[in-house]
Amino acid sequence: MSVGVLIQQQRDVLNLTLEEVADQMMAIMNRDTLTRHDVWRWQENEVTPRYWLPALAQVLQIDVEVLRTAARRQRAPHTSTSNNDAEGASGSDPDDGDMVTTYAARELITRDQWNGTIQVARHTLWLYGMAEYRYAFDNEVPVILKDAAGSGCEIKVLLLDPALSGIVGIDRDEGNPEGALATRITASLARFHAMQQDCGTAMQLRIYAAPPTTSIVRADDHLIVTPYVRYLAGRSSPTLELRRAGDGGMFDRYIRHFDSAWNRARDWTQ
Repeated sequence: MSVGVLIQQQRDVLNLTLEEVADQMMAIMNRDTLTRHDVWRWQENEVTPRYWLPALAQVLQIDVEVLRTAARRQRAPHTSTSNNDAEGASGSDPDDGDMVTTYAARELITRDQWNGTIQVARHTLWLYGMAEYRYAFDNEVPVILKDAAGSGCEIKVLLLDPALSGIVGIDRDEGNPEGALATRITASLARFHAMQQDCGTAMQLRIYAAPPTTSIVRADDHLIVTPYVRYLAGRSSPTLELRRAGDGGMFDRYIRHFDSAWNRARDWTQ
């Protein structure tokens, strides 16, 4: 029996609408990213759920293993996702894989999403990239960081050294005037330094002197990762949104990368 048949069958038994299923699942998972259309797609077997399976089982009042068995049967060997899918593809079972959502370009993530991500951080907040210019000059960010620091959140900002040898080559590759990136980084550092004064010891600011490889925005167990793709402007680069579901997954590998970059970086002072 497919996941879709199980959903339809149990909705009929429990007299639940698609919207009621979605609302109850969001309440269970404490998320607001599910719609009745997503549930309809599962019911029609257009998309096979992963991350949501435990909540779906709870709402439908059936054993989660029944749903997982049905999902495994209909799941293709390789599953890809887009920013329009309610489910992320991790390449592993939902109980040991991270939830992944993909975006064809970084600019497809709205400013509200970027700020909303860091706004919910309670323990760990990272901003790591070349300049993180839009965060640096967003008027909401100083308040977000100060509130995070006040609640005991550890804040780490890691930017590219504006004096890095070869930085002009990055400008050339991305079609920018010579010196544009160094100027943006220097301006961002000044802004983040001002925020650091308000945040106190909860916020650290460092620069790394190595070729860029990725940018990472972290809020606790939520990451937005943009791999550095040469010859593409940052806004056009493919981007991943990760939610940590267990040990040893993609999320943890990016954490190890950041830790290595952070430990090799040096504190920045104005």
